[in-house]
Amino acid sequence: MMAAGAPVTAAHTIVRVCLLLAAAIALGDGLQQLAQGGPADTADADNTHRFLAGVYVGWAPLFAWVAATIRWQGVLVYFLAVPIFLGGIGRLVSFARDGLPSPAGVFLASALLEFILPVVIVWAHSTALRSRRVPAAA
Repeated sequence: MMAAGAPVTAAHTIVRVCLLLAAAIALGDGLQQLAQGGPADTADADNTHRFLAGVYVGWAPLFAWVAATIRWQGVLVYFLAVPIFLGGIGRLVSFARDGLPSPAGVFLASALLEFILPVVIVWAHSTALRSRRVPAAA
């Protein structure tokens, strides 16, 4: 644990911004998908789609809380980077299987963001953790 008065470093700020961006995306997209539902061809698909949209909305407060308490966070930050990266993998699988949805630029930008954000989160958080280590006494 870090002392309450410890400063927020630039690396902490980078992680915080990335996590808040992830929270906003999860909340916005999740609420939109909850309202729209899934493919209309089967009740199973719609049910699963809305369930996963609810999970997505549920992640938003966790991302926001970790961003707010970033100075005290450890490995949890790395675990939060994983679903963002996996979302990018899911998009690539969808692109390969079904093609690019329209507008293609929006979906390509989303996929790119889902690969960049976790890398930046892991790099910046690792930097922040290294900066708070105290050298061992001789």
